[in-house]
Amino acid sequence: MSPARFRQISATPRNGAGLRGRLEQFGLATVLSFLDLERRSGQILVAAHDKIGRVWIRGGQVLSARIEGSRRVNRAALYELLSWDTGCFAFTQEDLASAADEIGAPTTLLLVDAARRFDEAAAPAW
Repeated sequence: MSPARFRQISATPRNGAGLRGRLEQFGLATVLSFLDLERRSGQILVAAHDKIGRVWIRGGQVLSARIEGSRRVNRAALYELLSWDTGCFAFTQEDLASAADEIGAPTTLLLVDAARRFDEAAAPAW
């Protein structure tokens, strides 16, 4: 799915997206923090750089993450998605009561770990 197609789908009222926007305005970390605080369950669809990613959450906790066409899954996929600073996102509330938790860590821990990784990658090597 191209980012243009994603924008077309997420802009239609029928798709049930309860929260959508641009990553330039609200980064994925902010969106995940909000959904964690609200204890929401569903799927976040993210489109950027001609890529599509998905994050599934239950009760605010990230269960799994995927990027179409990538071998990265779960934590690795989530960390890559969190690095995207341009693009679109759309959250659709869904019942994921029976979905498996493939990550097994609180959302806050994942966000702190991602921030640490970004800081380490940006630090100059001595």
